[in-house]
Amino acid sequence: AGADVSSQANGSLRWEPGKSWAFIRGLGYHGGSLVCHQPGLYFVYAKVQLGAPTCPTRAATLHGIHKRTPRYPGVLDLLVNKVLYCPQAHGTPWARHSFVGGLVHLEMGDEVFTRVQAPELVRAVDGTRSYFGMFMV
Repeated sequence: AGADVSSQANGSLRWEPGKSWAFIRGLGYHGGSLVCHQPGLYFVYAKVQLGAPTCPTRAATLHGIHKRTPRYPGVLDLLVNKVLYCPQAHGTPWARHSFVGGLVHLEMGDEVFTRVQAPELVRAVDGTRSYFGMFMV
């Protein structure tokens, strides 16, 4: 899915599947999640560009890919990255990126989404700096 990222209250990122370079083939899309239509092994990936105009303190956030499934009541972590930001002097602009990707087995109806613990830090400039997707291998 492409840029034009917005977030929900839980930090889950909502993507625009029809914009930029996005395409969906053999998958569904619902409220920020890619929905598995065919069981199998998938490569899932997400990259987010993070930044802010000032750097108030040394801090960290989590960026990950997660799964909802009809077979389990909660959210399951698939891949999670801890991103340190603001390592330089206070009051200066900063930018970092986070990439996570890996192979996961999915069943029909599984929903895969990406989330940032501090979604206000996500900078979606175009479809090349922040993106999210998966494909069957």
